[in-house]
Amino acid sequence: MTRGIFLPTALAMGLALLPLPKTAAAGDVSPKSWHQPETDAEKALAKVLRLSEKDQNLLEFVLRTPFYKAKAGKGYARFFTRRLLSDMAAMERATVRENCRGKYLPGELCGTDHNPLTCAQDAMEGYLFMTQSQDATHAAIAYRWPTETKTAARYDLVHEDGVWKLDRVRCGP
Repeated sequence: MTRGIFLPTALAMGLALLPLPKTAAAGDVSPKSWHQPETDAEKALAKVLRLSEKDQNLLEFVLRTPFYKAKAGKGYARFFTRRLLSDMAAMERATVRENCRGKYLPGELCGTDHNPLTCAQDAMEGYLFMTQSQDATHAAIAYRWPTETKTAARYDLVHEDGVWKLDRVRCGP
């Protein structure tokens, strides 16, 4: 009977001494998992982020500001779900309400003062991505800047009408 107890106990003790795999802190992921855009969802996200840095009118469209020039619009809606556009417009309205009593005022910064898609004020030299989960219709992707170690933002994308569309942005780790 002693042998029957000893063997499982020894095995359990041996397993307890094995090092546990390291887990990432919240917002951090092993640097080996970060990469240039590879999947179709990552490439679609990278395209939208780059475009948002180069084309102010895209941000005006997303935020639904009065400064959006419809004639200059390049079919921006194809990049976003209705939910994202609704959420971004609500965020902008709340910011204008808080900063300028609900109206854009000449010479005043009333609305969002950063790019709500990249979660940054300035353009970055590049992005690194990590897909956290993906199936045929949904993808959850984190991104960070190459010079940083923490996640800058997390995105939910949905596959609709044959393309990946940005559905949700969460800035920060």
